[in-house]
Amino acid sequence: MKRILVVLGTVLASGLLATSTAQAGNWEETLLDPPPAMIEQGVTYTFGYWILQHGSYPYMGGDLGPTALLATDEKGEEVEFTGTPSMTKGHYSTEVLFPHDGTWTISSKHDILMPDALVATVTVPGGVEIAPSDMQKRAPYDWGVIQPSFPPTAPDASMAGPGAAPTSESVAPQVAPRSNDAAIDEPGSSLPVGLVILGGVATVGFAVWLGRRYVRSNKAT
Repeated sequence: MKRILVVLGTVLASGLLATSTAQAGNWEETLLDPPPAMIEQGVTYTFGYWILQHGSYPYMGGDLGPTALLATDEKGEEVEFTGTPSMTKGHYSTEVLFPHDGTWTISSKHDILMPDALVATVTVPGGVEIAPSDMQKRAPYDWGVIQPSFPPTAPDASMAGPGAAPTSESVAPQVAPRSNDAAIDEPGSSLPVGLVILGGVATVGFAVWLGRRYVRSNKAT
């Protein structure tokens, strides 16, 4: 009987954990604002950036928490630039200083969504080359006047935001606004929390019934 309860409890906990992870949105795309034309070592610059859940809209799960841009040189040396949230949801800014010349890869850093591993490449001294987007289609979102600077789409782009229009072009659709407090999941990525809880209650009830039947069976014998 104890073994049955342990197994059922483990299965239930795993289902709840998987649901929470899927509802977090899993991944994001980080987009830089137009950068300075020239970057030199030892000089401070301000970089603006957007973190877009599913490459389409600001994070819908509440507070994304601390964010940063991470610069990594050819030898693996890392420099972290902590971001400051802007008034516009999903937008951040940070002060950037490269300690020496070379080629630096810019990625994003935070604790909830899967970070963007290649945001841009910076040559010091030189310029900033923003990475092409892997988003072939973006989900609809009403940005209004303030919106990200969407980079060109990579030739082999295949990503699509949930609910994206059936088009092969990467655009920022201007449609009816979404509630920033609503959780958005990828189709088929998770079950509703209510359904998981209901299934858990049913599972526990079944385990209790099974236990009683087991006891009665032993008494009968």
